[in-house]
Amino acid sequence: MRLNRFILQYIFGAFGIVWMFCSYSAYGDFIANCIRGLGVMLVIAGVYGRIYATVFIGGMKNEGTDGKSFIDYGAYSLCRNPLYFFSFIAFVGILALKAQISLIVIGSILYLWIYRMTILSEEEFLSQKFGQSYAEFLTKSPRFFPSLTNFHCPEKVEVRPFFLHKEIRRAINWFIGVVAILGVEILHSYGILPLFWRCF
Repeated sequence: MRLNRFILQYIFGAFGIVWMFCSYSAYGDFIANCIRGLGVMLVIAGVYGRIYATVFIGGMKNEGTDGKSFIDYGAYSLCRNPLYFFSFIAFVGILALKAQISLIVIGSILYLWIYRMTILSEEEFLSQKFGQSYAEFLTKSPRFFPSLTNFHCPEKVEVRPFFLHKEIRRAINWFIGVVAILGVEILHSYGILPLFWRCF
């Protein structure tokens, strides 16, 4: 299942790159730039959220802090998969930089479909490993979209700097993507890059 996820990511990623270079928004400049501005804010929110979630889970995804438990507090009391959720937020932000609602809808559906398979596989593994305690966690914390209902966080948490620093370095890639896509949009707007179709 994990291999399938990466294969699908590469396939859809290739189509996405072609779409990025060959299309342009059919909206007027004002609306298009508002959508792009929203996209930048979503990327920032998604990256911030990923860093927040990493504070709690970095290096302890399947073993917890004691080698035999799982993390169920902080970001992980909001939902069971905050890293995937915040990646989704940032991904939607990246798509929004093209200012095409159709691309946002298609990309969002594909993301949720691919990661649903991954999440179900991980839940099966964790259920077998942790048994009843994880089964109870499944009933308390939503799978993907966060809820503040059961949020709780201890006064102190263990943080593993190596994994936190790794996530901060990954954040740079998101912002490189923002600059690259906006650069492509500018080249399209000046007619420097060829334009094959426009999309709403």
